[in-house]
Amino acid sequence: MKKKTTKNGSLDPLQLLNVWRAYQLKRWKKQRRQRLTPGRPTISGQLPHLKAQRTAKTKWRLTALLSTFTLGACVAIYFMLPISDVQQMTVNGTKSVPDQQVINASGVRIGDNVLTQIWQEKAIEKRIHQKLPKVKSVNVKVDQFNQLTLVIKEYPTVGYLVRHKQYYPILENGTILKTKMAQSLGNSPVYSQFKNDAFLKQGLKLYQAFPNSIQSAVSEIRLTAKNNSPYQVHLYMNDGNEVVGDLRTLAKKIKYYPTLAKQMDGKGRIDLEVGAYAKLFDNSEADSTKN
Repeated sequence: MKKKTTKNGSLDPLQLLNVWRAYQLKRWKKQRRQRLTPGRPTISGQLPHLKAQRTAKTKWRLTALLSTFTLGACVAIYFMLPISDVQQMTVNGTKSVPDQQVINASGVRIGDNVLTQIWQEKAIEKRIHQKLPKVKSVNVKVDQFNQLTLVIKEYPTVGYLVRHKQYYPILENGTILKTKMAQSLGNSPVYSQFKNDAFLKQGLKLYQAFPNSIQSAVSEIRLTAKNNSPYQVHLYMNDGNEVVGDLRTLAKKIKYYPTLAKQMDGKGRIDLEVGAYAKLFDNSEADSTKN
């Protein structure tokens, strides 16, 4: 038999088939190595992870949307039901202001919406303070969905101003109440002959600067200003002594009072206006001090 011969430049089909098989085998081995190599990302390997992320985001968005819708629906239903209306009002924290006056001044009525009153807490506080200046702050609280509680703090009374034989309470913030009283109450001092509000503020500031032991010993603070001493004040003490001083400097000098009072053999006047010395009352002065 004669062998088949190929001309120069032509390819044997069997040889081409072997080359193609070798290429496909090499390609398959390369892909297999890529799949088995750890840490090397492939498109087919990333697809499950991307699908999981997309599913998680979709679930989160759906949950957020449903939560918002549910909350909005609950709020709307709450406003529509009678449970959202104020059914009862109480007041806590009052000492001298009647509870009913606080409720009346608040402007809140039975049947008003509870949430609206919470949002208008500052407006409620402003209305109460305008009508009841003794009220310092107001906190609105809700109990059992529809019970409104007004928690009150009052300004303490720091003294009483005497005018025309009537006593007017003075609050911590300097406000003088219009309430007339026949006499002072408690241990707060009496401020007399303070016809000028500016001097009264100085007198209040002076008393607040005293140590607690001195504050409890003061019975009356009287402005005794003269032409040569426009800031002169007299302190009438509970122990029967009298202190003379200057509104501007007495707060620093009052510390000498206990020592000078112990050195005296009786009751007298301690002058701290310029220096620091004590003088016993004579009989006429002692009688006038008792009166």
